[in-house]
Amino acid sequence: MSTPEGDERPAPGNAFVPHFVIVVLFIAVAAAALVVLYSLWSWWPDATRRGGTATQTFQKVQWLGWKGTVQRETLFFVVVALAGVLGGLIHTLRSLSWYVGNRRLRWSWVPFNLMLPIVGALGGTVFYVVLRAGLFSPSGSVDEASPFGFAAVAMLVGLFSENAMEKLRQVAANVFAERATGEDHVEPTPTQQ
Repeated sequence: MSTPEGDERPAPGNAFVPHFVIVVLFIAVAAAALVVLYSLWSWWPDATRRGGTATQTFQKVQWLGWKGTVQRETLFFVVVALAGVLGGLIHTLRSLSWYVGNRRLRWSWVPFNLMLPIVGALGGTVFYVVLRAGLFSPSGSVDEASPFGFAAVAMLVGLFSENAMEKLRQVAANVFAERATGEDHVEPTPTQQ
């Protein structure tokens, strides 16, 4: 939001982030990354096979003191969401490092960077559903799928969320009719970072 001409008030988010907030941000993002890594390892689907077929459709999971039995399909959803978060956290660390290193971290970038892991989790999950719907037959079992490929795609979605969302937009444009533009329609501008 810019200020009207002649208005001397600073635009919201225009101030530089103080040093102590930068330290807190880096500690919080690093701690979140460690929790996500631990969670990813805890929820990773077991690939134990006997006789060439999967031996289980359920798996025991122990996470932060919680113990439970979870369906393999649920494990895949959790893993791709966590992988998307991890990709978003990597993007956040890179972005914060760049802006702090160049002494340009302003408050307006903080919400963007804090939302990247959430966008990564959501985008990774959407890509997982799209890929599962398009690459596997509906009668295919989750036991035939490898979590590595889906987790890799989810991490890339978190790392490159703008590019991934653009690809989804292109896929949707090929599947659905073009949307009608309204009288006050404004085309989105690409973000620069």
